Amino acid sequence: MWGDVAIAFLLAFIVAFMATPYTIKIAQKIGAVDVPKDQRRMHKKAMPKFGGPAVILRLFSISRLFISGHDNGRDTKFNRTR
Repeated sequence: MWGDVAIAFLLAFIVAFMATPYTIKIAQKIGAVDVPKDQRRMHKKAMPKFGGPAVILRLFSISRLFISGHDNGRDTKFNRTR
């Protein structure tokens, strides 16, 4: 059981780590960037506001892993009955 959780955590980390640079490039291309205009802003340089697709991609990859392991009640790797 803990091995399955570790695999899921590792896969989620890798997918988010790989997808984040691409979402930053897309955010810059479409203009989804928060540009600091005054002294009230926390950041000193432009920050992308488009992190949602990386998180959603991570969620879909993990859910796909567990759904594919669930084979209509049969004993599979991620659906063991004890």
